[in-house]
Amino acid sequence: MATIVIDPGHGGTTNTGGSDANHATGPDGTKEKDLTLDIGLKCRDILSRQHTVAMTRDEDVNLSLIDRAHVARDRRAAAFVSIHFNGNDDPRVQGTETYVYTDTADTSSSYRLAELVQAEVRGVTGYNNRGVKRDSLGVLNPRDHFSGTAACLVEISFLTDPADEDRLAFDDYKTELAEAIAVAVHDHVTGRFDLLQYRTLKTAGDKDA
Repeated sequence: MATIVIDPGHGGTTNTGGSDANHATGPDGTKEKDLTLDIGLKCRDILSRQHTVAMTRDEDVNLSLIDRAHVARDRRAAAFVSIHFNGNDDPRVQGTETYVYTDTADTSSSYRLAELVQAEVRGVTGYNNRGVKRDSLGVLNPRDHFSGTAACLVEISFLTDPADEDRLAFDDYKTELAEAIAVAVHDHVTGRFDLLQYRTLKTAGDKDA
């Protein structure tokens, strides 16, 4: 049983230690911070069937980037996934992308986790594959994490796309996104795909097709 930390991005009403209270907002007012918490809690509930899961937040509060990372560091977590949504001034921009820290090697556990998360989440969104990227995102800074933790940040989609905001109003879709993240993390820490019944059934269905 692995220890996993899920980090729903943003939260609260005040910017704290490099963490904005909210970043992306949909055309009709849907806030990124609310979506990340909803999906993060769903992801926790799925992963908790077989793993120890800690949340950086389970309510509408904001932690600093260092404090978020330290939740994983203090637990010597096997994996840390920060959940976010993107925004752009152009509502036509859309895609799924996942980040690792700037100097992360292609052969590292963090990069492998990011690849899995990117593939699984994009499999649900169906959006443009913006790939695995590197950036100096403070919540992923290795100096604030346990050395054995694989850490990545997923930007699920662009909330500023009106169609995406409409899609995210459906609970079933958000559950699918949570399942995708959970399967990726579970596969990373165990190398197995048996966490979710839907995964087993889908694989069997593909073979029969």
